[in-house]
Amino acid sequence: MEDLHSLADIYEKYKEVAISYLQTNYGAVLLESENKVKYPTSLLLNLQVNNLVVSLIINIPFNFPDAFPQVKLDELSFEKVFPIPHLDIFKTLCLFDDVVASPNPRNPIGLLEVTLEKSLEILSKGISKQNVNEYIEEFDSYWLQESEVGLFLSLVEPSEEIKTIFLLPCALKRQNRRGIFADKKSEAIKWIQNIGGRYDEEETIETLYVPLKKPMSYPFPKNNKEIYHLLKENELPNLNEYITYLDKKPRPSKVLFSIEVDGINTWGIWEHTEPFKWNTLLYKGRKRTQRNLKGFRKKTRNGRLEIIRDFPEQEINKYYVEDVRASRLSIRGGDGDLKNHARNVVVIGCGAVGSHLIQGLFDIGVQHMLLIDYDTLSFENINRHVCGASDVGSKKTDAIKNKLRQHYPTSQIHVCSEDIMTFLKLYPEGLNSYDLIISAISNAPIEQRMNELQLKGVITPPVLNIWVEPYLAAGHAIWIESTIGINISSLFDKGKYKYQVLKNGNQYTKKELGCSTSYVPYGALELKKFTTDTLLFICQQWEKGREENIAFTWLGNLTEQRKNQRYLEPRWVGATDFSTRYNYLETFKESAEDDDI
Repeated sequence: MEDLHSLADIYEKYKEVAISYLQTNYGAVLLESENKVKYPTSLLLNLQVNNLVVSLIINIPFNFPDAFPQVKLDELSFEKVFPIPHLDIFKTLCLFDDVVASPNPRNPIGLLEVTLEKSLEILSKGISKQNVNEYIEEFDSYWLQESEVGLFLSLVEPSEEIKTIFLLPCALKRQNRRGIFADKKSEAIKWIQNIGGRYDEEETIETLYVPLKKPMSYPFPKNNKEIYHLLKENELPNLNEYITYLDKKPRPSKVLFSIEVDGINTWGIWEHTEPFKWNTLLYKGRKRTQRNLKGFRKKTRNGRLEIIRDFPEQEINKYYVEDVRASRLSIRGGDGDLKNHARNVVVIGCGAVGSHLIQGLFDIGVQHMLLIDYDTLSFENINRHVCGASDVGSKKTDAIKNKLRQHYPTSQIHVCSEDIMTFLKLYPEGLNSYDLIISAISNAPIEQRMNELQLKGVITPPVLNIWVEPYLAAGHAIWIESTIGINISSLFDKGKYKYQVLKNGNQYTKKELGCSTSYVPYGALELKKFTTDTLLFICQQWEKGREENIAFTWLGNLTEQRKNQRYLEPRWVGATDFSTRYNYLETFKESAEDDDI
C-alpha cells in the first residue's frame, strides 16, 4: 500500500479490505448506508449470542482504520434484547471510550475483530443480566435520550436531605439552555450576568432538590406512581417535604435530583405534569375527562392523593441537566484540586503582568478577587495584556472583570478603579479580609509605603511585590509576611535591587516621543512563563503553611541577553536559562534550590 499517495485512495483500499473480510468470514451482506458521509459502507451480519441470533449492522467509517466501526442492531434484534446496558434507543452499541481506547490503523483486521468481540461481550452480558449495574455508568446518556427538548444547568450543592432550591429561566447566547438551578436566587442571577445572559427575576421558581441514595434502575420511572415508589425505596428522612411541595406548587412541577456513585454525582430533572385522564363511565361506556381530585373542589392540591390514588399513571417529563458548579468543573476540566476555591486575593495593578496573574489565579481555582487599578486600557497595552483591542478605552479593572467572569461564571470579581493609596487612605483596613495582596505596579515608593503600613500592623495579610526586568531577563517576587515582616528598603541600595539580574537594567528601558512614554520591553511568551512559575511559587507558599519572607527570582533567556551584549550582574553570570532561585530573607541566606527547566 506504500504506492498509495492520496488519502482518499488509502481509505478506499482499507474499505475494500473490511468488506472482503466481513463477507468472507461472517457472510456479511452490503446494505444501503443511512449516513454516506460519515459511514459510506454498511454491512449486515448475524451472530449467535447465547440462545439468540442477533443481526448486527456494521458501519465502516469513511476514515477506517483510523476510527472504530459503528455497530447497530437491526429492528427485529433490537426488539428482542432492548433494554440492556450500553445499547441506546437509537439501536447503537456503545463499544469504546475514545479517551482511553484508540484504534490501531496498522491492523485493520484486528480492529474489525475487536469490534465484533466487544459487541458480543456486551450483548451476552446484557441478555444474561450479568451487567445490570452498568446502567448507572451511562445514566446521563440514557436520561438524555428520554428527555424533553432543552437543557438546564445547576449550581446546587448536593446534600443529604430534600431541600428547597430556585430555578431561574434564562436565555444564553448560542446555548440551548432553558434555566439554571441554584441554592440561592442571587447565585443564579450572578452566574447569568457573568456570561451575559438574559433573565427576568420575577420568573424565578421555588422548586425542590432530592438526593437519591440508590442508583436509579433502568427502565427509568415514567409516571407519578413509579416516582413515589422510587422515593420510598430511597428512604429519605424528610419525604413529607416532597408531598408538601406538591401540595403548594402548581403543575408542572420540576424536581432536581442527584445520584451519588463512588463519590461522583449525576443529575437529572423529572417534572410532575398537569393532572389529566379519561375515565370510562359505567353508563354506556362513555368517557369523561378528570382534571381534579375526587371529593375535592377544583384546583385543590393534595400531593399524596394525586400521585398515588387519582393520577398514578400520569406521565412525568424528564429533562437533562448539566452540573456547572466550580468544584465539579475543576474536577472535570482540571486536576480536581479544590483547596484554592476558598481563597480571597487582591491584585493591585492590572497591566500586562497583573492581568496574566489574575487569569492564572482563576486557573488554579481562586474564586474571589479584588482588582485595583485607576488606569485605562490603551492600544499600547494590548499586545501582552489578556484583554484586546475591543476593550481599549475601558478601565483595566472593568475590562479584565468582563472578560474573565464570562470564562469563570462562578467567580466573584470586585473592582476599584482608583489609585491604591486613595483606597488605603479611605479604607486603611480594607484589604485585611483577603488572604494575599499582590502588588504588580512596579512602583517603589508605593510598595515601600505599603510595606510601612504592613510593619505597623495596618495591613495584615502577606504581600507579594512583583515586577520584571527589561526583555524579561528576569522577574522578581518578594513575599513578605505581616507577622515577621522585613523592611523592603533593606533589599535595595540606591534603587538597585539586591538580586537584580541585568547590570544597569534601566538603560534598556525604551521611550517614545512625548511625556511619560517610557516602557519596559519584553515579550508575551516570556511573560506567560514567568507568571506561570510565579503562580507555582504562590501555591507552594500556601501549601507550606509556614510564615516566611522569601525573594523569588525567575531567570529568563540569559543566553539571549548575553548574545545581545546585555551584561549580567556577577552573581548570575553562570546561571542557566529559565531557572528559579529562592532567597529566605530572615537571614538573607540564599537557598540552594535551583529549579532548572
